[in-house]
Amino acid sequence: QLEGYRVRILDMRLEDYRTQAIGNPVFVGLTCMSGQQIRYGLEFAKKVRAENPSCPIVWGGVHPTLLPEQTVASDFVDVVVRGEGELVVPELANKLVAGDPLDNIKGLTFKREGSIKSTADADLIDLDEIPVELPYDLLILEKYNALQSGRFHIQTSRGCPHRCGFCYNTDFNKRKWRGKSAQRVLKEIEFILHKFPHVKIIDPIDDNFFVDKQRVKDICQGIISRDIKIKWRANCRLDYLSTYDQDFVSLLEKAGCIELDFGGESGSERLQEFICKDVTAEQMLQSVSNLRKWAPSIEPYVSWLSGLPNETYADMLKTFELMDKMKEANPLTQHYGIFIYTPFPSPMLESLGPEFRPPKSLEDWGHIEVFHFQPPWHSKAYLKKLGAISAVSRYMFYPQARIDEHGLGFRVGYSIMNRMARYRWRHRYFGFPVELNLANDLVRRLRGFL
Repeated sequence: QLEGYRVRILDMRLEDYRTQAIGNPVFVGLTCMSGQQIRYGLEFAKKVRAENPSCPIVWGGVHPTLLPEQTVASDFVDVVVRGEGELVVPELANKLVAGDPLDNIKGLTFKREGSIKSTADADLIDLDEIPVELPYDLLILEKYNALQSGRFHIQTSRGCPHRCGFCYNTDFNKRKWRGKSAQRVLKEIEFILHKFPHVKIIDPIDDNFFVDKQRVKDICQGIISRDIKIKWRANCRLDYLSTYDQDFVSLLEKAGCIELDFGGESGSERLQEFICKDVTAEQMLQSVSNLRKWAPSIEPYVSWLSGLPNETYADMLKTFELMDKMKEANPLTQHYGIFIYTPFPSPMLESLGPEFRPPKSLEDWGHIEVFHFQPPWHSKAYLKKLGAISAVSRYMFYPQARIDEHGLGFRVGYSIMNRMARYRWRHRYFGFPVELNLANDLVRRLRGFL
C-alpha cells in the first residue's frame, strides 16, 4: 500500500501508451517478464525519458530480479526492485520524495555516480498481511475477458521447493514456498464473491498450490462447511497426485475443484532428467487414473515442451505416445499443447551449449520471442517440424472453457483448425503446414508481433 500517494496502473495490453500523458510522478514503475514485455516496457520508458527526463524509472518483476545489474545498466532504467515489492516500493517513494539516498532500502539495485550498487535482499512478507480488499478500481475491469466470463484470479502462495531447470523459482524464490493460511484464503474468496457476484470460477495463479497438503485440505473443508458456491482450479505436480489417496482426491471434487493443471514436459526419461523435472511417465499415468477413479469430474490439463538440446524426433514420439496413453487412462485429460522451449534466465542456461549465447543487455532480452523462439542447436528442418507440431497440439487440445471466453469469430475459426489438427495428430503428419502458418501469422499480426 502507498499511503499518501495517488497510484495509477497502465495495462499496456488494454490501453495505448502513446496516448498517455506522463505528468510529474514520484517515479514510473514497470514490471516485466523476459521477452516481448521488455520490448514494450522499453518503448514506454523511452516516452517517459523524452517527456520528463528527471523522472526516475523503476523496473521490477521476474526478469529484472533475475538479472538486476544487467537490467539497471540500460539507459532507460534507474532503479531495480528485486523480488517482492510490497514493502520496498513505499519506502522507495518516501526516499525519492525526500531526496534521500537509497542505500538503506533493502531489495534495490540502482545507479549512482556511474557505478551500480545493490543493497541486501528485502525481507519476505507475511502473505496473510496483504489486504483482502485490494484496489481493483485501479484496473479497467470490464476489459478483462476472463473476469467478464466469470473467472477470477487470486494468489494463495508464492514459490515452489522443486528444482525444474527451466523455471524462474530456483533463483527468484530460492526454492522456498510460502502460503496464505487456509482461513485467509477462505476470507479472500468470500470477499471476491461478495464484490463480484457474477464470478463462478476462482483461478489461483500459484506456481504450486499443493505444497502443503493439509492447507489444501483445510481450504476444501472450509469451502464445504461455509457452503461457498464456487468452482476452482489450481496448479499441481503429477508426482504429488500419484501419491494422493481416495479421500483427499474425492475431497477436492466435493469442494468444487473442476481442473488441475500440470507440467508433463516430456515423455522421454532422458530429457526429464536433463530438465530436472523429477516426474516419471508412470506417475503421470497414475495421476490421471486417480482422478478418473476418485474424482471423475475433475479435468487434468497438461502442458509439454519441445526443442530441448539433444532432443530427437524419437523423443517427441515418446511424448506423443504418453499423451495418448494419458488420454486413454482418463478421457477427460486435456493437453494445453507442446510448446517450443524458450531460454529465459534459469539454471538451464548453463546447459544449453555453445550454440546459444544468452543476451548481454536488457534490450537484447526483449527480442527473445515467446512461443516463436528458434533453438539454434537444431536444424531448420527439425525446427519447421516442431513449429507444426506445436501448432497442431494447440489447435487440437485448446481447452473448451478457454474457447468459450472468446468471440464467435474465434470459435468458428478454431473449429475449422481443430478438425485439420485432429487429422494430422492421428496420422503423425506434420508436413506442409500451410493452414497452420497462415493461422499463426494472423494471430501474430493481431497481437502486434509482425
